[in-house]
Amino acid sequence: MTIATDDPYSASRLGFSGDRTVRSALFLATFLLIWLTANPFPDLSDPKVLEPVGEGNFLGQTLALILTASMAAFVLLSDARLLLLKNLTPLLLLTLFWFSLSAAASAEPFLASRRLVLAAITIFQASTFLLLPADREHFGRLLAIGALAILALCYAGVVFAPELSIHQASDLQEPELAGDWRGAFGHKNGAGAAMAVLVFVGIFVFRSCSSILGALIVVLATVFLAFTRSKSPMWLLPCVFFMTPFILASRRAGIKAVFALGLPIIISVLTIGSVSSDAIGTMVHNLLSDPTFTGRNVIWRFTLDHIAQRPILGYGFQAFWGTSELKSAWSYLESWGYRASDAHNSYLNVAVMTGVVGLVLAMLWTLVQPLKDHLAVQRRGDGDSALNTMLMQAWLFGLCISGFESVLFDGGNVIWFMMLLATAGFRYQAIAKLTR
Repeated sequence: MTIATDDPYSASRLGFSGDRTVRSALFLATFLLIWLTANPFPDLSDPKVLEPVGEGNFLGQTLALILTASMAAFVLLSDARLLLLKNLTPLLLLTLFWFSLSAAASAEPFLASRRLVLAAITIFQASTFLLLPADREHFGRLLAIGALAILALCYAGVVFAPELSIHQASDLQEPELAGDWRGAFGHKNGAGAAMAVLVFVGIFVFRSCSSILGALIVVLATVFLAFTRSKSPMWLLPCVFFMTPFILASRRAGIKAVFALGLPIIISVLTIGSVSSDAIGTMVHNLLSDPTFTGRNVIWRFTLDHIAQRPILGYGFQAFWGTSELKSAWSYLESWGYRASDAHNSYLNVAVMTGVVGLVLAMLWTLVQPLKDHLAVQRRGDGDSALNTMLMQAWLFGLCISGFESVLFDGGNVIWFMMLLATAGFRYQAIAKLTR
């Protein structure tokens, strides 16, 4: 994919000579592995879900490495490598360097280093993903195939294997969620967020290649989202729809930043602020029916306390939550934050893993750079309206949902992958003139 004024997907402009079938296979394999992982429909009644994190999923890691090697070999045979290299911005490299320092200083350096490598692989996959389609219609049709495959599997799971697709009272964690749909995902919140993203994908398919397929994806994803009863995605979806046109239409950097970052900042103030400020906590308690944000406030306090203990380097990239050391320290007298799977807030999660410095660098790369690149494209009058709308919706939704879920730099997370697509998509368009 080369971002060009007349065709933002013109592979021929880069001499991308790979076979269309190979490109399609790599595209769909990446899409399905990210969305389904190597362990779809996990059994939440299995005692293994309570075990401390360890070596991870060997099959998933193997498939990721094979897929990445295949994508790398394919891209190296074309001039697409020029775009990939330009996507390695100083901000990204500096962020990964700091994360490496944090991993080396961690009590679990091997675990942190391995997971950092997997995170880098995800960034590479997302950067390459946009370069695989041969043209605009090909991109839309591939997305439609992938989205409908995910939806078909999720609905089939609900019908034929409800014990693995719907939360049950027998779940060892959060049995109170019984009845909420989760499809092929491990939790209703992940399923709900994924369905919201599929709505964005469906709108793009509707505008780019097929109104029928696009409408079908939107309807199926919306219905499934409703049955997940996942509150955050359900109320964030209309908010993102409302804010995106203002962000895309604004031509001033300051105004664009206000529209883009206003909602994520408000969410952060209401969530993190509710446990760090008595005044905000009182206001939230008076405004909301659930001021605990489904019990997340306990985890946020726990996370803030640990950030204060290691504010510079943190505890190591993805080497804090779920470790045996943390779980063994828990007793019924202690905060249940010891047993949490993550911070349930991306910004706190990055800070406790890589320190405040790591958080600042990560925010510069994931927030400032995409806005800057998008503004450059807009001022030049380039870009594809349907593509930019989908990328902006996915990016903004990711920033907002990050106030409730640990999305950023989560290698197997669908929302993070879509945010990476947005970052790479805006970047490729911003540097398009250099490839013409």
